[in-house]
Amino acid sequence: MRSGTAASVGTLVYGLRMDPLPPRAGTPVHLPPGRKPRLVACSVAPAFAELVLTERVVRMTADAKMGWRLHGDRMIGWIKERKPYERVIGLAEAMADVMGEFPASVWTRDPANPERC
Repeated sequence: MRSGTAASVGTLVYGLRMDPLPPRAGTPVHLPPGRKPRLVACSVAPAFAELVLTERVVRMTADAKMGWRLHGDRMIGWIKERKPYERVIGLAEAMADVMGEFPASVWTRDPANPERC
């Protein structure tokens, strides 16, 4: 899996006046207009992003009203709420569902770059 790929519901990032993305994460793009809620995504590896940012993953991210990014072999997620217990569990479940949609080919380790899986 590659670091530096992120997707977020737009309302979670607009109020920050900056992108909650890792340094060198690539240029943020707005996913197709007309989608409610709007999503912002970026990746340092466009081919990788194309594999994981499928219509289903985008829809799941929007439905969960969350944002997520990949960092090494971890997925970091965020929501707008003050994190009541039930919502944190729901976020973790939504993140697991999103990762479950990634194709098997993204899970191969790159021996030339141990930071990336």
